[in-house]
Amino acid sequence: MRILQLMNRVPWPLKDGGAIGFYQLTKGYHDAGAHVTVAALNTSKHFVQNLPEELSKMADWHLSYVDNRVKPLAAFLNLFSSESYNISRFYSKTFEAELVRLVSSQPFDTIVFESIYMATYLPAIRRQTKALCVLRAHNVECDIWKTLYENESNPLKRAYLHMLYTRLKKFEQSTLNDFDLVVPITEYDKNRLSELGCTVPQFVSPTGANVAGMIPCTIPDYPTSVYHLGSMEWMPNREAMEWFLKHVWPAIYSTHPQTTFYLAGRGMPNSFLDINIAGVQVDGEVADAETYVTDKHIMVVPLFAGSGMRIKIIEAMARGKVIIATPLGAQGIPGVSGKHFLLCNTAEEFTTAIHTCLREKGKAAAIGRAAHEFVMEHFDNNKVSKRLLNTYEQYLEKHKT
Repeated sequence: MRILQLMNRVPWPLKDGGAIGFYQLTKGYHDAGAHVTVAALNTSKHFVQNLPEELSKMADWHLSYVDNRVKPLAAFLNLFSSESYNISRFYSKTFEAELVRLVSSQPFDTIVFESIYMATYLPAIRRQTKALCVLRAHNVECDIWKTLYENESNPLKRAYLHMLYTRLKKFEQSTLNDFDLVVPITEYDKNRLSELGCTVPQFVSPTGANVAGMIPCTIPDYPTSVYHLGSMEWMPNREAMEWFLKHVWPAIYSTHPQTTFYLAGRGMPNSFLDINIAGVQVDGEVADAETYVTDKHIMVVPLFAGSGMRIKIIEAMARGKVIIATPLGAQGIPGVSGKHFLLCNTAEEFTTAIHTCLREKGKAAAIGRAAHEFVMEHFDNNKVSKRLLNTYEQYLEKHKT
């Protein structure tokens, strides 16, 4: 199968869930025998100077620079239009022209639009090809912005976030049914997309991980480390950590002063780097995430906004870590709370769960072992990718008729 992937960023370096998710899809298609071409926006935010050999071996790459920074003047002028500013920041006439050239010169079977942000290019592509057009819905994007505006206390900022949400929702709703197939990551997202009006076929496919042969870490009977690793450029992660440090960590440290909370991630704000809280170590961006988490035991993911899946949770479970998360944080991972991870909704529940893992002999180690076995069975990237390619083949046959 000849696949063209359209991405709103280059999936490198592999330091955040977005990059890892895109990378795993490309690698999975390639390893399963597909011929992969990737057309990606090389954005100002995630600019890649030189494409690494690791990516070059997996696909034919076509990169186009776009300055997608949030600009005050552009954001202000957008107030007087009906367009979604979230979407318009990823539109480039140069990139659209390159896509038209690509699809008119090569016989692609399937074109995968990685996220709703690439849907703005669908009309131009439809005019040039009869390929199966698939939306890979990594998140229900408007839901993220809905939560952000609902949680904002500043009236002016809240009003602006509400406008961004309503315009993005309108774009999402008006675009979903223009695709031949929609591929959400979780059953929850599938149901939400249906509620938004999606009537085209949907196939749920989680984000896979390179877990084959991964050996779980050894968790001591009484762990002494709690950590969070995630891109701090993403607002829901920042809000989650602010909440955790304010409402959960003080109670943990007062009872377990030998325990350290480690916080790392790309784009760490100065407000976190300057934190002076007992038992908290803020490391910012780390060079090697896998090495960083090797000696750490309990991962907390107290997310209250967002959708889709957290690939870093899958990777942590594969390494035998204990995950303590909100149901939204662990969304898309159909494990059993108390066996494969621990789900919590409130500060009291998070505090109790962490206390339990720190003081009950072998509890954390048992959950870590179960988590490792669960991920090996359900999230191996090779298995996930083959199932997804088989689905493309099935719908491609229907599409041709």
